Amino acid sequence: MARITVKHRYGESFDIQIRGYRLVSDEPVAIGGEDEGPTPTELMVAGLAACAAEEGVKHLSNEGLPFEPFAVEADFSWDIENGRIDHVQLTISTPPGLTDSDHRFLEAAMVACPARKMLTEPPTLKYAFSEPAAVTAEGR
Repeated sequence: MARITVKHRYGESFDIQIRGYRLVSDEPVAIGGEDEGPTPTELMVAGLAACAAEEGVKHLSNEGLPFEPFAVEADFSWDIENGRIDHVQLTISTPPGLTDSDHRFLEAAMVACPARKMLTEPPTLKYAFSEPAAVTAEGR
């Protein structure tokens, strides 16, 4: 099982450790943070866009098609009343010369990305609590 660790820094700011990479997540100043990094929700949308981009480039490369320049932009909107994102639009910029058929296969590849699957086929989510082990004089 893979592990990501999120530790509170202060206020609304958190350190995120992923396979040795460090990220910071924070909230905007307007809602109590210091705006030192993207919000957790922005990170989720970014993960969805990055997953689509990775699958798209991999598909184009595997098919021997050009993949530069390739970009995915993610626009999203909030349902403030229910505290959730209610719309995500991924806009894919592809190299010139791709056919409609290429675009259909490209879209199918991006739809198959694990991040999107997690949204459409949610994983089992459980919560467990632990307390740090007590440090004893012998354990130092």
